[in-house]
Amino acid sequence: MKGPETIEEELAIIAEAIEAGIDPFPPRKKESGTAKTVIGWFMIIIIFSWVSQLLYRSI
Repeated sequence: MKGPETIEEELAIIAEAIEAGIDPFPPRKKESGTAKTVIGWFMIIIIFSWVSQLLYRSI
């Protein structure tokens, strides 16, 4: 599906969505810190793994 080429087409699409009961601009979801925390711990584990491999090879 191609996007609207003019502002009038876009406004018509938004008007149709509002008439159909669809909110074209829903409120943003509150950010959850769990994803960032999980990625952070994953990166820490990977770094510890690399450091331990380097130390093991250097011994």
